[in-house]
Amino acid sequence: MKIYLVRHGQSEGNVKNLWYGSSDLPLTHLGRHQARQAGEKLREIDLPVCYVSPLIRARDTADLVLEGRAVPQIIEPDLREQHMGLFEPKSVPEIKAEDPAFFRALMADWIHITPPEGEPFDTGLAPRVAKVLDSIVEKGEDALIVAHNGPLVFAISHLLGLPIEAAGRFYLKQGCYTMIEIDREHIYNPSHALLRYYNV
Repeated sequence: MKIYLVRHGQSEGNVKNLWYGSSDLPLTHLGRHQARQAGEKLREIDLPVCYVSPLIRARDTADLVLEGRAVPQIIEPDLREQHMGLFEPKSVPEIKAEDPAFFRALMADWIHITPPEGEPFDTGLAPRVAKVLDSIVEKGEDALIVAHNGPLVFAISHLLGLPIEAAGRFYLKQGCYTMIEIDREHIYNPSHALLRYYNV
């Protein structure tokens, strides 16, 4: 089976350089263009179903990616982005100024260090996203997932059977897609999975 991952297009939070996680900010004009670009790249690919984060930037991206196609969309709350706690929605310079030492530590190990009053990546986001992925794999049909960088980089590491720390090695550009082809008999085994980046 093949799982296609699409990160939402540029949002207003990206433009303003915010840590905005679960804040519900819309796409920019460029973000809508990026979503349509991703849709063009996926135009010839059969997509039986799309799982999408409930946040508006992801939902609008899914609508634009699938424009003109009769692909059912399933809103999946557990695909939402990590909640950034008291850092949300502050600008990066503002967060740096408040506590430079903590910000440096967080940037060095964001998988294990959590923003104040935020959702942990390793014990919060990861288990809920894993639950969704395992359910998709169990169904055994190809699928498109439209979500955010945090859930999607974890999805790559999880589906390939890599340690959670491997998520930090991946980054998904906006307006592009990533495909993971997996052998369901050897799921979560890196030697039986194929990862293809289409980050162009």
